[in-house]
Amino acid sequence: MFNETQSPKQVFKIAETIVFTFGKGAYGVGWDGRKTSAVLAQAVISAAMGVGSHPIVFGLVPTPVLAYGTRLEKCHAGFAVTASHNPVEFSGMKVFDGSGMEMSEEDEARVERALVIDSHKASKNFGVRRENDYVVDIYKEELLSRFPRATKSLVSVVDCGNGPGALVTPSVLMGLGHRVIPLNAHVSWRFPARPPEPTAETLKDTAKLVVGLKADLGFAHDGDADRLVMINSVGQVVPDSVVSILAIRALDVKSRVVVLSENTSSAVAEEVERSGGRIVRSRIGKTFAKIVSENAVFATEPSKIVDPSWGLWEDGMYASVLISDFLSKNREMMKLLTTGTGWYYKQLNLRIAIDKEKLRQTAEELLSRFRVTEQRSLDGMKFVFKDGSWIMFRASGTEPITRIYCEAKDPARLQELIDEGMKCVDIARSGPR
Repeated sequence: MFNETQSPKQVFKIAETIVFTFGKGAYGVGWDGRKTSAVLAQAVISAAMGVGSHPIVFGLVPTPVLAYGTRLEKCHAGFAVTASHNPVEFSGMKVFDGSGMEMSEEDEARVERALVIDSHKASKNFGVRRENDYVVDIYKEELLSRFPRATKSLVSVVDCGNGPGALVTPSVLMGLGHRVIPLNAHVSWRFPARPPEPTAETLKDTAKLVVGLKADLGFAHDGDADRLVMINSVGQVVPDSVVSILAIRALDVKSRVVVLSENTSSAVAEEVERSGGRIVRSRIGKTFAKIVSENAVFATEPSKIVDPSWGLWEDGMYASVLISDFLSKNREMMKLLTTGTGWYYKQLNLRIAIDKEKLRQTAEELLSRFRVTEQRSLDGMKFVFKDGSWIMFRASGTEPITRIYCEAKDPARLQELIDEGMKCVDIARSGPR
């Protein structure tokens, strides 16, 4: 949180160390609509200049545009000052390398080592700041050039969630010939319409509007527009797996490598296997890291996709355009938005601190009756059962919460797993109850 767990002084030191580690040159800087992000961005700019480097200031932009601009301007790295989908009181920062990919674990380790070294990082020569307030226009123009104008336009409600996705998605979809009803399309640090994270709960009003306006579908972004959530014509939030499947079909992924996060639905894995592709598993938030090493053609996790032919960043705006183009050409695929995949998926976010070792022991004991066929620890703890259902426990990397993910072919089985998962977490809870 701003000035509690993260202060301008801390951000300055981190940015200074990153620029010192990557070397003198150009660095992109952009921020989301939060007041705190604008303040912290000035600390980043000052740090870059103090080390003798030259910040290219993109201003208030969606995070994918910052990544795009970092690549466009051939920067050493780019700083997106954003708390993304997190509540309004949070602040944060994402760092991208020169290709537009989030900083690798190897580079993170280099920066961490440099942070503990008490060395003089400031330069005798102050860097020069340059404004680039046209990067959003270039991004939109290139996105428009990738897709033909729709011959059968879709009617979509686009809920921008008062985030900077409002600067891009509605106008690009309209530019491609679709009928768009923008919603919450003014950027506000207060997020007055709904919380930044688009979920079935926070999108209830948006879903009602999709039905009331007889739209074909709805799109919703998070606080920095790297996520995309869809709503069908009858007002149901579409499973994230369907979003990934539509993107896979749109890109015609065949006999190539696809990267899936550990919490991605089995429905997506089945789609990849049907297409003849090979699946590589990744930790949540790190699917992009496997793209280059595995020569993958697509990467996804719930509500996020990466198409390396467009860029090595997660991009909810691009996803909305890609899927709109596909559905307008293949209207029969619209039924997938309402029929689903046959899998039932649930994510629980619990503000509970746990003893990880106690959770492991408890889960192994309580879940053994479900006939565990595989136990994985790539990202948290995941138990896969004989009937294909699974449960996964993981501490959030951005919030002080524990997450439980479950999936099954039967709703009763799903609820059974949820109940057992809650028991495991309750027993492993640390601190006061």
